[in-house]
Amino acid sequence: MDAHLDSLLLALALNHRLAGTLAPDAVSTAFLDADREVPLIVADGVLGTDTPTGLLLFAAAAKASGITHARLALNHPSLPHTIPPVAREDRARVGRHPAPIVLHRGPEQVGIMLLGAEENVEVIACRESVYHPVSVDTPAEALRRLRLLVMEGLSIIETIEVPEAWRTAPWRDWQADLSEDHPLSTLLPVDADSRAVYAALDIHDRMRTVLAPATVEPPVFGDLLSRLHPAAAAYVTAVATMKG
Repeated sequence: MDAHLDSLLLALALNHRLAGTLAPDAVSTAFLDADREVPLIVADGVLGTDTPTGLLLFAAAAKASGITHARLALNHPSLPHTIPPVAREDRARVGRHPAPIVLHRGPEQVGIMLLGAEENVEVIACRESVYHPVSVDTPAEALRRLRLLVMEGLSIIETIEVPEAWRTAPWRDWQADLSEDHPLSTLLPVDADSRAVYAALDIHDRMRTVLAPATVEPPVFGDLLSRLHPAAAAYVTAVATMKG
């Protein structure tokens, strides 16, 4: 889950600075207090900033160039593909990355951020194109759908036989209301449920080896997974984009 979590936190940090909802020091402190390095931009093929450059300086340059927000795009064969086309030499690494971050000027997609090892970030160009959302849910709507599906799943695993790996998954924890904060919860929007964010990330992480959820037996459970996974991804994406 760490790769997805780190990309989520990078998207949140950038969006806070683009929107001016957290001071620069607060963004840096959120990473440092959790013993994480503040991401470093080591290559920039979009804005042309001198690299390496710190996240806060990059965010300032992005805002000055008209970047309005960053969008997290969780990668999985069963999820809608929402990553804009890139040059041939970049396709493999973008396709393999678990959670690219797409830079926007309003609806226009203008670049992609890839978070790698040691919190190093590459910013690569993409084909400029208009993003047509596959979901228009607010975070509250996305969370409501996710919780309903988790409740449905809990009912299913208690009444029929399902694969053991899923029977022993923490369904009741996923259903739980907010009960504790993560060290980096200060980067989450104030109306986000941090417990639900990590539950959604855990669901997404568990789906790594399930390439076609609808084929999982029994069919009623496969159907649930085919709806649960997009709902989890939609909540994470809605929270990361910070658009209520």
